[in-house]
Amino acid sequence: MKRFGLAGAAALPAGGLLLGQLGARAAAGNSQLTSGDAAILRFLAAAEILETDLWQQYTELALGNEAFQLALEVLDGDMPTYVNQNTRDEFTHQNFINHYLMSKGRKPVSLDQFRSLPSSQATGSNKSARRLTNLMNLTVDTSWFLRYRLSGNPDFGDTFPQIVNLQNLPAIPAVDLPLPTDPTFGFQIQLIANTAGFQFATIEQGGSSLYQSFLPKASSLEVLKILGAIGGTEIMHFQTWQDKAGNAPELMDNHGNEVFPQLPIAPDATPDGIDHSDPQDTNQIMPAPCKFISTNLPLCSAIRPDSTAQGGAQAAVAGLTASGLFNGQNQAFFNLLAELAEEADAARREG
Repeated sequence: MKRFGLAGAAALPAGGLLLGQLGARAAAGNSQLTSGDAAILRFLAAAEILETDLWQQYTELALGNEAFQLALEVLDGDMPTYVNQNTRDEFTHQNFINHYLMSKGRKPVSLDQFRSLPSSQATGSNKSARRLTNLMNLTVDTSWFLRYRLSGNPDFGDTFPQIVNLQNLPAIPAVDLPLPTDPTFGFQIQLIANTAGFQFATIEQGGSSLYQSFLPKASSLEVLKILGAIGGTEIMHFQTWQDKAGNAPELMDNHGNEVFPQLPIAPDATPDGIDHSDPQDTNQIMPAPCKFISTNLPLCSAIRPDSTAQGGAQAAVAGLTASGLFNGQNQAFFNLLAELAEEADAARREG
């Protein structure tokens, strides 16, 4: 962290920085963070900055690009509003964690030196902005769909197939595209919106596991409070997006080829009064009971995974990198994330 100075803090106004410096002086000598707690918060600050960057791109287009907005609204009429709210939450997370670090005499995290990736050139996007994340060519891990609907848990070695294969697809339009109602090319923007809908949930379920994985490692009761409270909002985000992703429609291209499959849907009410729904049905949005803590204990509805190996910082970085979210970044960027992740995963509760 010695490479990152106070002046480069992301999204922190000058007045806020001054207050943070004053707070750091006031806190010095009484309520300092352990090295492990600081490492956890440093990684989370970086993660929240990255989330803010990708969500900001989504918001610009969800609110400012008619075709993308209409395509998102096919999944749910409130999608653009929810995207905007999720973005707001991520801004508050990155700002809070950085200010908290400063209040304890620690330097905030900045990734500004890595803002080098180009923006979408579609209407609504801040076309000249330089980004940290790349939403133009994603491979979205959709295995969470079945993982949260079945009794398995990756922490016990269970694996889950993709409910949809979304490989090398954009999640935002790079240029203006026809409206989703266009009879010939409307499928293009709808496929982008379907991909985005699943990536929303992929990002937030990863955050749910990440915060959960850090809870047993924190030493300070105040840091535990931060992890539980912010991690709880990640769960709220995931619950929202997995519900909306299930509304993604089947799509055919202009040659009649399927480009997005029909998702499993719940059957209509049956005369025999028996629930014939399948765990894969898109309306099964509550986390099914799963293996948790020990196979000698009953199944329990819980966040999974929550282990360091499967849901921790290094696992999160590996998953995001594999998705293509960082395509175009330089090696220094990956080195920094790897360093922050390793230090965070190595944290241990003290006292």
